[in-house]
Amino acid sequence: MELFKELQWFFFQEWKKYTGTFIILTIITLLQLLPSKIAGQTIDLILNHQSSTSQILQNISKIISISIVIYILKYFWRILLFSASNQLTSQLRIKFCTALLKQDATFYSKYRTGDLISRATNDIDRVVFSTGEGILTIIDSVISGCSIIFMMCAQTNWKLSLFSLIPMPIMAIIMRRYGKLLYKYFQQSQENFSFLNNQAQDSLNNIHMIRNFGLEKPEINKFSAVAHKAGKKNLKVSKIDAQFDPIIHISIALSNLFAILGGSILIAKKQLTFGQLTSFILYLGSMIWPILAFAWMFNILERSNVSWKRIKKIVNYTNKKKPHINNICLKKPFNLDINIKKFSFPSRTNNSLYNIKLIISNNTTLGICGPTGSGKTTLIRLIQKHFVLCKGVIKYCQNNINNIQLKTWRSIVSVVHQTPFLFSANILNNIAFGKPNATFQEIKHVAKLACIHEDIKNFPQGYYTKIGEKGIKLSGGQKQRITIARAFLKPSKIFILDDPLSAVDHDTEHKIIKNIHKYTKKNNITTIIVTHRLSILEKFNNIIVLKNGTILQQGSHEQLLLQKNWYSEMYNYQKFK
Repeated sequence: MELFKELQWFFFQEWKKYTGTFIILTIITLLQLLPSKIAGQTIDLILNHQSSTSQILQNISKIISISIVIYILKYFWRILLFSASNQLTSQLRIKFCTALLKQDATFYSKYRTGDLISRATNDIDRVVFSTGEGILTIIDSVISGCSIIFMMCAQTNWKLSLFSLIPMPIMAIIMRRYGKLLYKYFQQSQENFSFLNNQAQDSLNNIHMIRNFGLEKPEINKFSAVAHKAGKKNLKVSKIDAQFDPIIHISIALSNLFAILGGSILIAKKQLTFGQLTSFILYLGSMIWPILAFAWMFNILERSNVSWKRIKKIVNYTNKKKPHINNICLKKPFNLDINIKKFSFPSRTNNSLYNIKLIISNNTTLGICGPTGSGKTTLIRLIQKHFVLCKGVIKYCQNNINNIQLKTWRSIVSVVHQTPFLFSANILNNIAFGKPNATFQEIKHVAKLACIHEDIKNFPQGYYTKIGEKGIKLSGGQKQRITIARAFLKPSKIFILDDPLSAVDHDTEHKIIKNIHKYTKKNNITTIIVTHRLSILEKFNNIIVLKNGTILQQGSHEQLLLQKNWYSEMYNYQKFK
């Protein structure tokens, strides 16, 4: 019931539908008691030779009429109950997605995509199931069960009722024990389902690499091992599940046996009629569904509790290092002041960056270069607020960016990542992602700046060409240029490009860099570019060389060439290569 306490906000929100469902189910429960009573009275009338054909037909028509009314009412309670529970599906998924969008890179290093997909689909469905079928089982097991027991005691014989129901408390104790086991094994099953999702996602994402290296068989074996482990955990859940029905049917069979034995004795003593015993056995037969509902309720709630806790971990996740957030307005462009004492990733002990002191003036260009693994991408990820910087500070407008709302900060930063990501939509929608209300002329203009317009013109449907999942129909250079066009279109004050031209030829690269200089200067934008191609940094205001996580060299292109160090050596190597 802990789950329902935590979902009370939803029940208050949909109280009209749940109240309507409760009332209709109560009416149905009361109506379902009448046929057994009528059947018992009819049998007594027949045995006592007090019945007429018209009276029997009248009783039969009553039973049929009651059944029709129950059928109609069942239609309405299903509409009310499941329309309410389906509302929870969309609300939980929106909350879940909103929580994901607010998380930083620390969160995503802890939770993998397959696990998150499992929680967003399988676990949410389980919780929603509890607010539909779960509520139904509670109402039916409690109201129907209590009503039937009352009728058994009031209309027949209370001693016979108590004698017949002896197996029920024993069944409840056993089911409670199995419910705890089900909770334990279902939790393990869901965790293994997440692992299976992760493995499937890895295989699908890297399918080309697997084929290129001829690793299909090892990959199949790896997936089979994970699937086999998940299957074993599911089998444990199924074994517990499978024990519910036999326990219920044994309990019902024992109750019927006790009813017949006790009823026979009472009939022999003339304390009970055949009609009353018939009604009693019919009532006992009506107890099958409430008992099944009672068992099913345990099953549903234990599974839903596991799923709800898994969802809560994501929705309520907060970074312990998360600083206080202020509502800061960033209308005007300012300098970016970087002072990093040291920074290491959550999963590592060694410093990825240390002793980084840098001021990036507004409307200037900064080039970042250095050997592989020197911390270039880490630096720009800190500027983007992917991680919380604890030992050091990055200031903008004299404010620590950690204290600026993520939405506000991201609204002024436009980024082109090292690995271009495109959606499986058309080219126009991909470019307009950062500015959905952009006109076609604006989209066309930025495509020209990114030197992709001519390529798009040659596609079968131009800007409306579908590019497939992650832009699979495009070349590497086309993907990069579309992401650059997307960054151009988004209004920003800081323009960050992380090695964005690695798949572009030399001439196109210089055209794009020239367009970036013109565009950023005209729009008063600060530009930061990470690159391995040093020739594109010749006209940059400032260049820093990172090595082993710290600044090795800093200055303009001309100044760095005069220093006999990494920059001049690499520049000359690339120039004469």
